[in-house]
Amino acid sequence: MGGIELRNGTLVVEREPNQLDDLAVGFSEILGQFEIEHVYVAGYVSILAGRARSTEDIDVLIERIDEETADELAETLDEEGFWGPAMPLTSMYEMLDNGDNIWVAPKDQITPHLEVKFVRDEFDRASLENAITARIGGKIVPIGPLELQVAYKLHLGAQKDIEDAVHLFTLFGGTLSVPHLEEWVTRLGVEDEYERLKRA
Repeated sequence: MGGIELRNGTLVVEREPNQLDDLAVGFSEILGQFEIEHVYVAGYVSILAGRARSTEDIDVLIERIDEETADELAETLDEEGFWGPAMPLTSMYEMLDNGDNIWVAPKDQITPHLEVKFVRDEFDRASLENAITARIGGKIVPIGPLELQVAYKLHLGAQKDIEDAVHLFTLFGGTLSVPHLEEWVTRLGVEDEYERLKRA
């Protein structure tokens, strides 16, 4: 496996893109056609950072879009060979607007799939506004800032989330911004978990 490093705010992943990466990159390119701001967060970020675990979904936050844009996006996804159980994808706007996640996958495929949702709270918004770039092979996707990912994983608190936090913290500890990390730790109320993480 190639190296992984954080260089000038870009997560550089030196390996061939895999099925997950291709899915993320393909979806990014479609969102890019509509200039829809988006950011990949959660488990996929840990996997990009070399954590060996499987995932069935790739979480992606998108800025709020209007119904017309959502319909055009749904049409384009359909043309590009994607499907979703919220079919037709034309009901996409209504579901997103209700705060539901919608999942989108290449046709004939259930996993891995994309779990798409509107930005909902200050943490989602911070992920979007402070996104960094991940470069896999020659492709790029926006990912959530690692400091917030670590704090948010501690906040979620399930075993795999804690393991993700430990992985990111161990790998990037030296390059993460401590003030940013500690700000998110405080805002998410995970000081105790963070103290344990630092000792791990």
